[in-house]
Amino acid sequence: MIENDEQLEMAQKAVLDLQQIVLSARRVHSHAEYRSMSEPILLEIQQREQEILEYLTSTNMQASLA
Repeated sequence: MIENDEQLEMAQKAVLDLQQIVLSARRVHSHAEYRSMSEPILLEIQQREQEILEYLTSTNMQASLA
């Protein structure tokens, strides 16, 4: 759970890093290999993006001031 803007930035960077890993994998792996190896990474991206959205939609201003 993201509790402050610093954690938000770290989560955003993690998403970008994971996306880059998946993009690179698409270039070098077969379709079957890519599908197998990318699934857990894509799930991780989804989870982190959901946390980012939850933080950004939070009306608790204390979260961004922590």
